[in-house]
Amino acid sequence: MSKSWEIGKEARELDEKPISERLKIEKSSKKKIGVAFIFYSIIMVILYFFL
Repeated sequence: MSKSWEIGKEARELDEKPISERLKIEKSSKKKIGVAFIFYSIIMVILYFFL
């Protein structure tokens, strides 16, 4: 039951934040998205030229 209580507490804290604060992305997430995009681009180039 304490886990659901923590989730509810986090949800209430998130509700109190303004929308601009909610939309912020952490640095580690930005890095993961960037690496995934680069990896995707390389695979697409390889498939385009070799298939």
